[in-house]
Amino acid sequence: MQTPARGVVRSTQPMSFTQEAEVAVAALEAAQALVRRIYASRFAVDWKGVGDPVTQADREANAVIVAALKAAFPHDVICAEEGEEGDNREAATRGGRCWFVDPLDGTREFVDRNGEFCIMLGLAVDGVATFGAIAIPETGRFVLGDPSRGLRVRDGDGDWHPLAAPVPAAHAPLRAVVSRSHPNPAVLDVLKEAGVDTLRPCGSVGLKVERVLSGEAEVYLHLGRGPKLWDTCAPEALARAAGLSVTRADGQALSYQTAALGVDDGFLVARPALAETVLRALESKRAL
Repeated sequence: MQTPARGVVRSTQPMSFTQEAEVAVAALEAAQALVRRIYASRFAVDWKGVGDPVTQADREANAVIVAALKAAFPHDVICAEEGEEGDNREAATRGGRCWFVDPLDGTREFVDRNGEFCIMLGLAVDGVATFGAIAIPETGRFVLGDPSRGLRVRDGDGDWHPLAAPVPAAHAPLRAVVSRSHPNPAVLDVLKEAGVDTLRPCGSVGLKVERVLSGEAEVYLHLGRGPKLWDTCAPEALARAAGLSVTRADGQALSYQTAALGVDDGFLVARPALAETVLRALESKRAL
């Protein structure tokens, strides 16, 4: 099989995601309401493992979203963070239409009460991230994206409107979003090599990508273990709808038709030209 070129999505037929958008928004609104309620309460924190918290908000939002997807799309499969690992692997491996659900992206930030968390739904079709939706409870912002309609955003109770990722001015300082809770010296070295001037710490994969989409940063690079397919599917779909490049850290395309749920090779989100610069810096660092 031929390996996809850097930043290039394998071709899919044009399709409309009107129903998917309606269902996603309704599910995210319901999940957001309960996440906000729990966030305002004295909630308990459990631990899946070292540094991996989980709360009532994760579990309840997961249940609400999964139920909505099953009711609307009974023939689709679902890979959800709070689902059973075996079921998730089976769903992701099957191909076709697979939903990836992150009911609370940034649970550590939720626990720390710093507001940097979101709720995410992504749909992969034949292993390609194709439709994405995120809700940001702290601000009330919703973002939708797919190839047929591009990006749309709604702030609070306002109207939906198109969102175009701003094009930075020539010679403007380059800004990167980086992890607030898991800073990685290797990421900082590569970004410096690529000419990044400013670092903006932020929680949640989804929020980092949203910061790139909204023009608050130009690049997001993650290296090493941590993110799962439900962390990257919706953000990737949104980024691609905006014309950004999304690749693994080796420059190859991410695949959502796999039993390997971890995105262990790292990933990169940036405009195509800047993505090439960062990938060259990565290769230079590896050669040392």
